[in-house]
Amino acid sequence: MNWMNQMNAVIDYIEENLRGEIDMKEVERIAQCSIHNYQRMFSYIANQSLATYIRNRRLTLAAYDIMSGNDSILDVAMRYGYSSNEAFSRAFQKFHGVLPSQIRKRRVQLTSIPKISFQLITKGDVEMKYSIEDWPAFEAAGFKEELRAEDAFKVIPKMWDDSLVDGRFQRLMDICMQADMRPSGVLGITEGDVASVEGDLNYYLSVTTYVDVEECVRCEVPEDIEKITIPAAKWVIINADGPLPQSVQNVYKTFYAQWLPSSGYKMADLPVIECYMQNEHQEVWIAIE
Repeated sequence: MNWMNQMNAVIDYIEENLRGEIDMKEVERIAQCSIHNYQRMFSYIANQSLATYIRNRRLTLAAYDIMSGNDSILDVAMRYGYSSNEAFSRAFQKFHGVLPSQIRKRRVQLTSIPKISFQLITKGDVEMKYSIEDWPAFEAAGFKEELRAEDAFKVIPKMWDDSLVDGRFQRLMDICMQADMRPSGVLGITEGDVASVEGDLNYYLSVTTYVDVEECVRCEVPEDIEKITIPAAKWVIINADGPLPQSVQNVYKTFYAQWLPSSGYKMADLPVIECYMQNEHQEVWIAIE
């Protein structure tokens, strides 16, 4: 089964279980990758999170069930994973614009999200400059933020902004000046929690402090700074030069939607690393196998 078929096989499994429990371990088995990596690929290709897609599909079907059946609204709510009328009604109204009780009383306009399917479209107009390197184990040190994947685009930029004000960024730069090791510059390391359907993340604002090669000397790191170890792996190292954040976002879209499906590789279950250097020079490191 190729990569695109695996993506669609997961969607088929989700569709079959929208009226019950979706087992993320089964998603991992079908996708042949961690749930975090599948969620990451899904979000860049579909322009929405996997959790949002599942919720919207369930609310789409819930409206059909209410209109066409005689089950109580609570029965429908529980069928789609809601524990109370109140929680279901709030989600239903936010999605459809009306309360579930109203659609049996009068004609209303509802929202419908169809089942998604993935197709590989090869485009020749998108260039991705990259290298593939076997890189030894290395260590980084920095400041950790625990967050939900759906909050990443809000929380992470704020973390960078705050670090410039509260001195954390300067502390990392002081370490970086003595380090001079790849991955270079100030790093944004995203480490996912594969056990969570919603996608819990650890994000490290960090710098490289040691690379496991004979000539490297480990940097001294203050005790209050968090440390993370990345094992030896094969990495796609992608040039992401240009104005932020668009240059980095474009890299992800090209990588997940075009390069990865046709490459013969799959993603390794390791953090993704963004390297921020001077003069709008950036790299994205993604581990593959």
